[in-house]
Amino acid sequence: MNLAWGEGEFIMRYTLNQECLIHKLAKEKVNELQTLLYGKDVLSDRQRENARKELKQYQELLYQNRLNRQMEMR
Repeated sequence: MNLAWGEGEFIMRYTLNQECLIHKLAKEKVNELQTLLYGKDVLSDRQRENARKELKQYQELLYQNRLNRQMEMR
């Protein structure tokens, strides 16, 4: 992990192996949340909304992770 300052904020940079691990774990969580949301289980409105928010956060993490890995490979 590398530490750096960028555009007025503190940035933690991860190694390629760490980025791949983050990707794997986040992808597992996305699959879990999608199963929860679109499966046959009955969820309350609050549970469904919380799961949707969490799913969106993990999808954004995967997107940022992909961008970071692409930049790392250049």
